[in-house]
Amino acid sequence: MIVLLEAHPYRKADLEGLIDPSLYRELTGGRAAITHVGYLGTWGTTPGVLILPKVFRDRSGKVLGQYTPEQLLNIGQADSPIRQQLRHDKLPTGGSKLDFLFQFSVWLYRAIRQFGQRHPASELTDPAGLLNVSGAGRTGLSELEVILALVRFHRDNNALLTHIKRTNTAQRHTVSWSRTVTRQQPVLQNGRPVYVQPVVKQKQVNYDEELIVLYLSTLADLREQYGFRLELNPLYARLSKPDMARFRARAVRRLKEIRNQYFSDNLLRVWQLLMLYYERQEQMRTQRTHRERLLVRDFNIVFEDMIDYLLSDPDNQLPPGLKDQPDGKRVDHIYAYRDLIRPDHDQLYHIGDSKYYRPENEVGNESVFKQFTYARNVIQQNIDLLNANELERPFRYRDDLTEGYNPTPNFFISALVGNTLDFTRDDLKFRQDYDQNYHFVGRLFDRDTLLLQAYDINFLFVLHAYVTPRPGERERFRDQTRQEFRQRLVDYLNRHYTFWRVTPQQESLDDFVTRHFRKLAGRMYRPSDFANAILLALPQPDPTHLLPQLGTEATVEPYNLTPVL
Repeated sequence: MIVLLEAHPYRKADLEGLIDPSLYRELTGGRAAITHVGYLGTWGTTPGVLILPKVFRDRSGKVLGQYTPEQLLNIGQADSPIRQQLRHDKLPTGGSKLDFLFQFSVWLYRAIRQFGQRHPASELTDPAGLLNVSGAGRTGLSELEVILALVRFHRDNNALLTHIKRTNTAQRHTVSWSRTVTRQQPVLQNGRPVYVQPVVKQKQVNYDEELIVLYLSTLADLREQYGFRLELNPLYARLSKPDMARFRARAVRRLKEIRNQYFSDNLLRVWQLLMLYYERQEQMRTQRTHRERLLVRDFNIVFEDMIDYLLSDPDNQLPPGLKDQPDGKRVDHIYAYRDLIRPDHDQLYHIGDSKYYRPENEVGNESVFKQFTYARNVIQQNIDLLNANELERPFRYRDDLTEGYNPTPNFFISALVGNTLDFTRDDLKFRQDYDQNYHFVGRLFDRDTLLLQAYDINFLFVLHAYVTPRPGERERFRDQTRQEFRQRLVDYLNRHYTFWRVTPQQESLDDFVTRHFRKLAGRMYRPSDFANAILLALPQPDPTHLLPQLGTEATVEPYNLTPVL
C-alpha cells in the first residue's frame, strides 16, 4: 500500500500511474497537489493507495512525526527501507506505525462511507468505482473491511486453530481397532495377529486443515501486501509462493469444491470470509475499469460533519433558520446548553465553527469576523422569537427590565494528529481567547459584546467516534466537551470581570434601574430567577467607581459565576 498526503505538492511524475489525473490539480514547476482523501484498492500490479488528510502534516512538514510525504511513496514494496522502519516504529498504544496505517485506512474508509449515507445527495463523495457484492450481508463491504474481518478472526480464534491442529495430530496416531479388525486380514507372526495398515481415526482428506492452510496462507499474503502486524499460527505449514499463486488463480473454484464439507460453525465463517475476499479479487480482475475506490473532495466538509455529529443538536430539534440562516450562511455547529450566568435556570445556544487546516496555519481575521456574524444572526433570530412571545423557556437572550443581553458562547475547533496516534483519547486542548468584539468597552451585557475561544482536538478520536456504533461514547464526549467549553468561558469572565449582586434597599427594582440606567446600561443583567436584584459586571480594573455610590442605596454582594456544573 502506498501512502499519499492531501494538498502536498508532489512531482506530477510521481503521481502518474498511481491515481487518476482527476484526483489532483496541476501546479507550476511540474508539481501537482492531491485534492481528494480516501482509498483506492489494489488493481492488477498497482498497489492500494491511501490518501491521508492534510492534518497529518505537522508544523515541520513531516508525517507520522518523522517522514516526508515523498518517503511514504516507497512503502509499497516489501523490501523498502522506509517500510521496514515503519514496521519497527512502535507506538505507546501498541503495534507499529505500519499497523496504524492499515488500521487508519479502514476507519477512514468507513467514515467517508458514513458521510455518504448521512448525506446521500452530496456530490463530494466518489463511490463510482465500488464493486457490488451480491449475497446476504455482503452488499457494500469494501476490500479493506473484508481484510480486517479476516485478520480479526485470526486474532480472536488463534486458540481454536491450535486446538484443531492438536486434535487432528492426535487422531492421526490413534488407531480405530473396530474398523481395522472388520476391514483387514491380519498377518500371523509368532502366533500373534499383526495388522500391517491399521485404520486411524483421522479421515483421509482433512478438509478442516486444508481450509485453515488456505486461510493462513491468504493472511500471510495480505500481511506482506499491507504491512499489518500479525503473528500467524506456527503449527500449520503455509503454501509456498508458487503454490499460493496457483491457488489465487482458481481460488473461487476450489473454495466452491469444498464448501459442502462438514466444517464447524467457526470454520464455516472462515470459508465465508475467504469466499467473499476472493470473489472480490476475481471481480476486480474481470472488471479492469473498476478499481475499488471511495474518495471525497473538500474533506473539510466531512470533518465539519464529524464534529457536528458529535457536538450539535440534530437539525430537527432546532428552530427553522437557526442553522441555515436566512442570509445564506450556515452555522457549522449549534446546540442548546446552559448559559454562563445561571446554568441551573437559563439556557441559550452555543455556536461553533470547524477549522480544517494544516497545523502551521492560524485562524484568520476573516474567519473570526464570520464567526461573530453567525453569533449576531443567532441572537437576532432568538430576539425575534422573544418579541413575538415565542421564545420557549428556559432560553433567555435579553432581560426587558435592564435591556441587558445574555453573553453568547462562541468557539472554533480544529483537528490535529499527535505523535501517539491514539484513537481513544480526544486530547481536547484550549488554544486561545480572542479579543472580545464590542462597541463599548467593559459592557459585558451589551448586545454587541461577543465572546470567542479556540480549541484543538485529536482528529483520530473524532474519526473513531464518528464511525463507532456505540452511542454511549459519543454522549460522554458530548457532555464533557460542552461542559469544558462553558467552563473555559466562565474562567475567562471571572478573570476579566468582577460580578456583583445588587439589591435595592428602599425603592423598587424598576425605579432603581430606571434612575441608574445611563450608568449601568450594558453592565447590568437580570437572570430569570433574580426577582428583586440585578447582576452587575464590572471590568478589572473598574474605572467607573460605581460600587461606592451604589453601596449607599443597595445591598452589593460579590457574585461568582459557576465554573463547574
